[in-house]
Amino acid sequence: MITQEFINTAILFAGIGQLILVAASAVIPRCLNWKDSLVCLPKLIRQIFWTYAGYILGMHLFFGLISTFGTHLLLDGTPQAAILCMLMMLWWVVRIGLQFLCFDRKGIPQTRFNIIAEILLVILFVCLTLTYAGGLYLNLT
Repeated sequence: MITQEFINTAILFAGIGQLILVAASAVIPRCLNWKDSLVCLPKLIRQIFWTYAGYILGMHLFFGLISTFGTHLLLDGTPQAAILCMLMMLWWVVRIGLQFLCFDRKGIPQTRFNIIAEILLVILFVCLTLTYAGGLYLNLT
């Protein structure tokens, strides 16, 4: 049985995990060699790419902050809390789907660091999905 206390703690840790993800995002451009990879694209496409990257980083930061410092707001049983938990759950479900169905991971250098990082990221994404699914469930019951 999912308890309020368990999901409350899980959401707190999910927030911390997402804040760590935001901090770790600083090394992604270097690990994936974005500087050299993006140079051949037209300027507008590069600008759109960085815009999308900024939006994603902003969402991760927001998810991390609200989960860490506003855990109670995500579990107060209101429609808004349920909708926000559903948004975050769907965000991470889509991210997992993209990881396995869309991304061409052959272009990632197969260093030990990158392999471990990908495994840890997927574990994080699954945990985040399950955590916010639990929050959604609690808000709807």
